[in-house]
Order: sequence, then structure tokens, then C-alpha cells
Amino acid sequence: MATIKDIAEKAGVSITTVSRVLNYDKSLSVSDTTRKKIFQVAESMSYTKNRRKSATQNTIAIVQWYTEAKELDDLYYLSIRMGAEKAASKNGYKIQQYFANGSLNEIGDVRAIIAIGKYSDEQIKKMAKKSTNIVFVDFDTLAKGYDCVVTDFENSTNEVIDQFLNAGINNIGMLSGTEVTSDRRLTVTDPRVAPFRKYLAAKNLLNEQNIFTADYTVEGAYHEVLKQVETMGPEFPSALYVSNDAMAVGAEKALTQLGKRIPDDVSLISFNDTSIAKYVIPALSSVKVETTRMGELAINMIKDAIETGKRTTEKMIVANKLVIRESSH
Repeated sequence: MATIKDIAEKAGVSITTVSRVLNYDKSLSVSDTTRKKIFQVAESMSYTKNRRKSATQNTIAIVQWYTEAKELDDLYYLSIRMGAEKAASKNGYKIQQYFANGSLNEIGDVRAIIAIGKYSDEQIKKMAKKSTNIVFVDFDTLAKGYDCVVTDFENSTNEVIDQFLNAGINNIGMLSGTEVTSDRRLTVTDPRVAPFRKYLAAKNLLNEQNIFTADYTVEGAYHEVLKQVETMGPEFPSALYVSNDAMAVGAEKALTQLGKRIPDDVSLISFNDTSIAKYVIPALSSVKVETTRMGELAINMIKDAIETGKRTTEKMIVANKLVIRESSH
């Protein structure tokens, strides 16, 4: 694992700056450009440096459903984009980048589109006018007739719950996420909630009052956990399954502020295992999502569609791995 010193040297900033950025220290006065550089360096140091040349020079669009600024608040999507771009470059594709603050109508002359994140039907129609070759990443579009690459939410959720149960914890809660597409037309349900309910219900351990919701940010999770601990008192869950690492950082800050010991009073396991999971204190146990592999699969599907003209619709599900660190037993 790359150290904070390694990241600081490559990013050209101090060790203190890296540490505070990776811990989402909002009191630090640093530009978004510097924050982005630090996060990109931290994520890139997880990738293997393996490139090969190709004569293919088709242009593809990589569309991110977040703005560049919001991408820094949820490194999961930054990591997916970087993985897709590296795989595209490796296969000889030219890349056009598009973010949510731009218009989908601005997509130029491209052979294919990699669409990262969630999109309304109206947004999908706009992209379909630009290319018939579209692969969605982290959005199940199989029923809509489009190829997609998603992660394995159900088995990963079950594994997290089993980890808590094996540690002797039965009072299990969830800090889930809520979000909307950039055009505000579609509210997206957290795909981890349904398997969480199903698995605990089968064990007669489901308590609906233990399921909380916030946006997928540090601040949103921080305020939600503060509110719930103060409302529930001693009934607050002894373990929390948190939908992403940024939210888990917010949960840690709130619990620590309220005098809760992690993991002795509240055990935490988050999802995604982005670079911040390793560097916050205490370090986060997290479900590692193979974002690099998701990007590679999306590019492979695009390449196959371009070269063979295939029109069958496929859904790829990528397995995850639970990484245990200091925030859980």
C-alpha cells in the first residue's frame, strides 16, 4: 500500500496536506485542483502500470454523471472513471470527457459511450442519439436494452452482515444513501438496502428503525448520525453498514464527537474501499469494489460491439472483497 509520504511526494504537497485532504478536513484551505490531484494520485497508485499499443484510434466518450467538484466527494466514481480511461488508453482509444455540469448534447462525433453513474430515461435518449454503442457502469440498464457493468451488492451485503454476526453483534443498522440524476428527473434507490432487509429479515433481526438515509457525502452522514444517536440513545445500533466510504468518514466524525468508541461501541463497515478508507483514523473496514475491472469490462464490451457489430444485451456483475481494518471487529 502506498504511504501518505508516497502520495505527498508524487502530488508535490506536504504530508500534512495529504493527510488532511484524505480525512476530508473541511477546515483546510486548499483548492479543488489540489484536492483532485491528491485523490487522483492516491487512486492511481493502486493501479498496475501496464500498457500496450494498438492501431485502433476510435474515439469514445466517457460520461460522468457527477460534476468534477462532486466527484471528489465520492471517490468511487472518480476511481471508475480513471479505470475506464486507463483501459481505453491501453486499447488505443481516444477519449472525450464529459461531466454533469455540461450538456449531453455537447457529445461530439464518437463511436461509443461509456456512461458512469445513473441517468434518467431522457438522458439515455440523448446519449442514444449520439451512438448506438453505449455501456453503463454502476447502473443496471439490462431491462432498458443497454449493456451494463455493475458490482455484486447482494453477496457483499450478506458478507458484511455475517461479519457483524460472527463478532456477536445482533443490533445491526444501515446508513444508506439517496441521490438523484443530474437532471433531477430520477431518484435512485440505494441498491444495498433491499438485500440488507432481506438477509436480516430471514434471520429475524430486521429493525426498520435502524435503517437511516443521507446523501452520499461526509456532511450528510455526519448530521444524520448525530441526529439518530441523540434521538435513539442506547437503542442506537451496535454496528453500522455504511453505503460508501465518504459517508463512513462522516459517521466516524459524529460518533467520535459524541464519545462513542469505534469499534467497541459501534462497529463500522463501509462500501467501495476507495483510497480514503486506508488513511482515515480509525481505518475503515470496507467492501473493496474492483473499479478497475469494471472499467476494463466496459471497454471490452465497447470494443466487442465496435469490432463485431454485436447487438445482444449483456449485464456483467463484478465480485467484491471485504477488507477488515480498525473500524470493525
